Amino acid sequence: MTRQHFDRRSFLQTSAAIGAAATISAPNILRARNLNEKLNIAIIGAGGRGQYNTGQFASENIVALCDVNENNLNAAAQKYPKARKETDFRKLFDQQQEFDAVVVSTCEHTHAFATLPALQLGQACLL
Repeated sequence: MTRQHFDRRSFLQTSAAIGAAATISAPNILRARNLNEKLNIAIIGAGGRGQYNTGQFASENIVALCDVNENNLNAAAQKYPKARKETDFRKLFDQQQEFDAVVVSTCEHTHAFATLPALQLGQACLL
């Protein structure tokens, strides 16, 4: 009987692969979603860089928009009139069941504060 060599590097690579597979597939398994369905996405930070990031997800369902600057919020709402509008990202999470993922495009000093609630709720967070 031969003993297979399993060093620390192999262990870490295998563990990382299993962890990544579980992380990617867990939300789909738990929600039993059809992979062909569009995601319902909430946007936090809809102006500046957020305007570009929002455009990258235009093929999905943009269901909520949030920006502290009402001019940016209203400009984004013209493109996505069915999306709920908020100026406070904390209020966005009051109805978190309406979205599957969050795109956070805020400035650096508020980025973590907007990201943490999404991670705590188990939402996919697209940064």
